Amino acid sequence: MRDHEIDTIVIGSGGAGLLAACRAADGGRRVLVLERTPVLGGTTAVSGGMVWVPNSSVMREHGMPDSPEDALRYLELVTEGAVEPWRLEQYVETAPEVVDYLHAETPVRFFPIDRPDYHSDWPGARDVGRTLDNVPFPTADRPGLVDRIRRGSHFDAVTYDERHRWHSPELYDHELVSRRKAEGVLTVGAALVAGLVAACDERGVSFETGVRVRGLLIEDGRVAGVRAQTPHGPVEYRASAGVVLASGGFEWDERLKRAHLGVAGTRPVSPPWNHGDGLLMALEAGAAVDGMSQAWWVPTVSAPGAEYDGSQLTRHLVGERCLPGSVIVNRQGRRFVNEAVNYNDVTKAFLTFDPTRHAYPNAPAWLVFDEAFRRRYPITSVQPSDPVPDWYERGDSPAELARRLGVDEEGLTATLAAFNLHAARGEDPEFGRGTTSHDRYYGDERHGPNPCLAPLEQAPFYAVRVEPGMLGTKGGVVTDVGGRVLRHDDTPIPGLYACGNVSAAPMGPGYPGSGGTLGPALVGGYLCGTALGKNGGAAR
Repeated sequence: MRDHEIDTIVIGSGGAGLLAACRAADGGRRVLVLERTPVLGGTTAVSGGMVWVPNSSVMREHGMPDSPEDALRYLELVTEGAVEPWRLEQYVETAPEVVDYLHAETPVRFFPIDRPDYHSDWPGARDVGRTLDNVPFPTADRPGLVDRIRRGSHFDAVTYDERHRWHSPELYDHELVSRRKAEGVLTVGAALVAGLVAACDERGVSFETGVRVRGLLIEDGRVAGVRAQTPHGPVEYRASAGVVLASGGFEWDERLKRAHLGVAGTRPVSPPWNHGDGLLMALEAGAAVDGMSQAWWVPTVSAPGAEYDGSQLTRHLVGERCLPGSVIVNRQGRRFVNEAVNYNDVTKAFLTFDPTRHAYPNAPAWLVFDEAFRRRYPITSVQPSDPVPDWYERGDSPAELARRLGVDEEGLTATLAAFNLHAARGEDPEFGRGTTSHDRYYGDERHGPNPCLAPLEQAPFYAVRVEPGMLGTKGGVVTDVGGRVLRHDDTPIPGLYACGNVSAAPMGPGYPGSGGTLGPALVGGYLCGTALGKNGGAAR
């Protein structure tokens, strides 16, 4: 695309950037998406792809009641008073509109699942419907599309809902999954990206991959384009209407993490390309920032030798910590958290600082389980029928396992003895595991009396190292109601917009439910694209 044909540039091809491009094109804008990597989709494409949307038409169609009032009541608690009320109100109003737009104007399709909100016992929460999963997306009738989309190692060709329902090997529909793979059917985040890319293609949006944007072109106080490094050398791209930053967070930049998160060495589970490029460009242009000490926290496990895009592959630990027959312990061999709490908040317990010892006693920690658990449930990518991998630590007794881990022997032995006594009765008096619908979601409904609790009794005993990680960073540039980037005096930087993890998340320090990252990203992209599309030409 020649420079004079461009009026809108979007940096990044995750869900936020793609929806911004789509909406801007609706308004007649001539849009170019610049993607740093060889394929499209960013972090969205390797994610679970779900969006958290309260009070949507999809909920109503499935007989799942909700209200804006309940959603706001819940979000006010989740965000801990750290987010301006108008931002929460805008989200609750706009998120359902985004779903309606996607269903009416793009091939993207969602369906509600019975995933409870992450604080399912709080006022305004819901047990079903606010989390929307992606209908599998067929690509056979769109030649070449599947090869343009990033795929991850975290999900097979199943919906998130199926992944949950098929948590045991005997329930897994191998025939269906094989057929989807053969036919190029995409699921979860890749399905969402494919639907958005297809919608952009239909609108004439242009894409260039392998292009890393290095700076903004500012003329007469206005952002007029970008400077980028392409496979053919440095290039300047000019944009008369505006530039949208949708380049992701800074979770892969150790210097930025040390400066803003206050902890180093946390493990990202996103593709290894988010180095804060958009954030640094916006700061240079005078942007204000907020929430920089926050991330979308998750506990993680890394199998030695596993790689993705040339970097260590780190997996998000989800169901394994909620299923009956496992615990998480620290260096004292003690439990320190309800393991089944939502992943954002459970990870905060890993980051607890002990001022007496001047240390983080819970990082790293270990997922401990017994032979019965290993034979029944998958653990990260390891199936029950697989040989025991070398990176599992093992011992014939809790004391021997503790010695191998370097944790306190008496502590681990006492912890498991006390845990087993209560777990046999389905009770966890220390942390209340399994007492909420959210806890029980990842439990084993076939197991009673508590689907999240069982004694660890069958030798050998195993342990897997667990470290604090993140889906992405949460803090970023401050934006207004239309996604324009603001300075510290609340005036907009002309021609500059932002959405997704490069912008400050409207969820503050909290996480409302599954899809609580992508929901705000899509809303942000929708707002940016809508604002850019106004007066840009005939609407679709």
